[in-house]
Amino acid sequence: MTSNKLKILLIPLITILMMVTSILLMLLFGFRTYDQLQVQAFRKLGYVLGNATFAVIVYYYIISWFNKRVVWSEKWLKRILLDITVVLVHSAIFISFANFAVKMGFVPHRSERVREFLYIIPLMMNSLFLVMIEMILAVEERNKLEIQVAQLEKEQINAKYGALKEQLDHHFLFNNLSVLSSLIYEDVEKADHFIQDFSATYRYVLQINQRNLVKVQEELAFIDTYLHLYKFRFEEGFCYALHVNTSHCNWMIPPLTLQVLVENAIKHNMISRQKPLCLEIYNDGDQLIVKNTIQPKQEKAVSTQTGQVNLVEKYRLLGKELPVFLAEENEYIVKIPLIAPDED
Repeated sequence: MTSNKLKILLIPLITILMMVTSILLMLLFGFRTYDQLQVQAFRKLGYVLGNATFAVIVYYYIISWFNKRVVWSEKWLKRILLDITVVLVHSAIFISFANFAVKMGFVPHRSERVREFLYIIPLMMNSLFLVMIEMILAVEERNKLEIQVAQLEKEQINAKYGALKEQLDHHFLFNNLSVLSSLIYEDVEKADHFIQDFSATYRYVLQINQRNLVKVQEELAFIDTYLHLYKFRFEEGFCYALHVNTSHCNWMIPPLTLQVLVENAIKHNMISRQKPLCLEIYNDGDQLIVKNTIQPKQEKAVSTQTGQVNLVEKYRLLGKELPVFLAEENEYIVKIPLIAPDED
């Protein structure tokens, strides 16, 4: 509101600037001399400034009141008629006072030609003031709405992103409990080691739960422990390699990105000593590549594609380049765009 008032008060100053400019042009082209203008001009400038300031303040409060009760988008015809009425009423009051001042001798009597402008200038000036105030208030209202929309969009994105993270956490817990369930019947000692490693990996999940992005080195340290769990379970049936350049270790990715891809690879492919599943994670410039061999299970696992959909949606909400999923011959490749630290 304060910003609006300051902008509105610029209108009389702009009017004075226009008059000063016209006076300077008259002097420049010899239409009037300095002696002819010095007393008359300053008197007019003060007179115009006072009247313009009063008119602008009145219009500001009237238009602000209209904006609350007669909205342009809902009652535009009524609003136009109201604006015209305000201009006519204010101009009529001004002309009446001017005529009264002439009759009472407060101001010198002017020729009929000069007095003709008394009925034109107020109408033009009042119309100009009203249009300028309408424009200023409309721009301010639009800016306010844009800020509100941006805040709502940000809140919506944060809420949606948080929901995706919560969904992923449940996904993570469910699948690893399934792994633990199978290990208990195979080997109690293995299950005990698995529980210890699993607690370490899930501790990471809890720590990064409130973060939208994590450093690549953090995600790699986590996925190394996570992959060790599967290596511990499948032994020679599973192999993996991690080699990411240290220059990109401080770049960022959404948390649990690698876990989603690893989980999908293990879920949909056959794992055995005779035909081990191999997985490789490395970087190619500013992309993180996750590659695994394709050896589909005889009985295909039911896929909801929740993990990949969530991953793509995260990048979309962050406004970043989307991941790419490719199946080439005997390999499945996922290219994850890395996010520079200064874009966090």
